[in-house]
Amino acid sequence: MKRTYNGLAVVEGIGKGSAKIVDCSCPEFTVRKIEDSDRELGRFVRALKAYCENTREQIKLVEKTVGHSESGILNSHIKMTHDLALQSELISKISNGMCAEQATCEICDAYIARFLDADVDFVRQLAVDVKDVKLGVLNLLLKKEDVKVEHFDEDVIIVAEEITPSVVARVDREHTKGIVVEFGNINSHGAKLAKAMGIPGVSEVKGVDKLIKEGEYVTLNGNTGEVIVGN
Repeated sequence: MKRTYNGLAVVEGIGKGSAKIVDCSCPEFTVRKIEDSDRELGRFVRALKAYCENTREQIKLVEKTVGHSESGILNSHIKMTHDLALQSELISKISNGMCAEQATCEICDAYIARFLDADVDFVRQLAVDVKDVKLGVLNLLLKKEDVKVEHFDEDVIIVAEEITPSVVARVDREHTKGIVVEFGNINSHGAKLAKAMGIPGVSEVKGVDKLIKEGEYVTLNGNTGEVIVGN
């Protein structure tokens, strides 16, 4: 039996494919008390450097396949890591014995909360960019792989609670026929990237990553916001 869910039409177009559940949540880690803060700070700096290098490679890919203006979205992530106030807060926490993972989460979450409290929508959208940086750095610190979306063997509709710009930038453009999420709107950086890549999108489908199961057939209508599950 078919099921229909209604959300917000974000990127025009119609897509059909098997549901691919994508988890962009924060990875778990063990909070540790650090005895050698200099060594821990070095570990953090290496992870941050690697994050910037990885992001520059993504920027090159976006410039080549999508466009220069869209690559600026990812370039802003690198600029965030160079923010002196943010760096100072992170260094202070690690120098006082906090592990790099906890320091990254606490500082980034504080910035996310500030952005979400803003009255201007553009500023609120920056919260997802900070989350993107946080996840990228944490995965490097924990030696975890990023979400795998670069290659699919069939046409898919990506289903997620929320999707970050760096994940959108890496999707298999040939086989990704649509994106449906719970959180996000037409002004989000992820939506702007999806539009430039020609990938239809729907947001504001509450609990969508629980409502739709991996592999279910999905028809997504980015013109009306309608999501139909089942053949």
